Amino acid sequence: MKTKNVVGMVLLGMVTLGALGMTFWVVKAYRAPLGPALQSPTPTAGLATQSLSTVVPTIEWTSVCGETASWNVLVLGSDAADLQSPKGSDLTRILRVDFPNKKVTVFAFPRDLWVDTTGLGLTNPTINATELGAVFYEARSRSTKTNVKDAMADGTNVTARMLSNNFSISTDHYLTIDLLQIPAMVDAIGGVPINIPVTITDPSIGMVIPAGHQTLNGAQFVAYARAIPDSDFARIQRNNLLLDALQQKLLDPAVWGKIPELYAQFNGVIATDLSPEQVNHLSCLLKEVPKGSVIQDGVKQEWTSPGPQRGSLLWNKTNVLNRMKELDLIP
Repeated sequence: MKTKNVVGMVLLGMVTLGALGMTFWVVKAYRAPLGPALQSPTPTAGLATQSLSTVVPTIEWTSVCGETASWNVLVLGSDAADLQSPKGSDLTRILRVDFPNKKVTVFAFPRDLWVDTTGLGLTNPTINATELGAVFYEARSRSTKTNVKDAMADGTNVTARMLSNNFSISTDHYLTIDLLQIPAMVDAIGGVPINIPVTITDPSIGMVIPAGHQTLNGAQFVAYARAIPDSDFARIQRNNLLLDALQQKLLDPAVWGKIPELYAQFNGVIATDLSPEQVNHLSCLLKEVPKGSVIQDGVKQEWTSPGPQRGSLLWNKTNVLNRMKELDLIP
């Protein structure tokens, strides 16, 4: 009887240790980043706050969706694999996610802005200045990585460094998506309902998007996002409409449960350093943020002027940085 008890206890102990080990592994995987971290410069805002902590009382933020801080998330839409020119990032946004205040700020950078790329490793040939959207393509095309996601991460890393050098903005996390996969993603959630204010006709997209209430399928969604019959600034405004409509679609309970499945289906073309836990926290915040607390802003057309290359734009640094400070994007 004693032998049986000892054997039973040993087996119970082994099962318990095994369960604990599996739980630890699951938790570790849940909290592990899905990609390499950015190598952008260390943010200075946090250091300044820390140095003042001995003088100013520490503020205890209430946890919202499991987070107590704010993140700057670099969001890129990669069209580097597209046959159309110009190649690069067709969508460049900084997403300021403020968990404590349940607020989200989306700041858009037009792809034609002329930026300094000195010291970013864009060699053979050397590129010391180019259009903002081209930086991703130039960096990705120089990547030695054979894995698509790794090459996308390399392009994203250089883009984050460029934004830091030119706009003094730090990036905490990133999310880069291959735009060629967006049609399938949109179709997978059943399309996106939207009210199109004006009919869009652009030969480059191969279709006409009529005005009015409708549900865009994947091909229409991307066509509307990429059409530029007028200017890149007008295209950014159309993209903002799409982002609003997509947010509302993702709040649909029927779609909510599909998010893990969608990531599993398209993870090969999505590069991010967020962990599954952080993705879950972001998804939670999506439901918590009031509509009036989502701010969409960006570089204004009146702050720009013709640049050194055809189609490129110089920008008024004072105006741009002042606006970014007003939005708490930079210190």
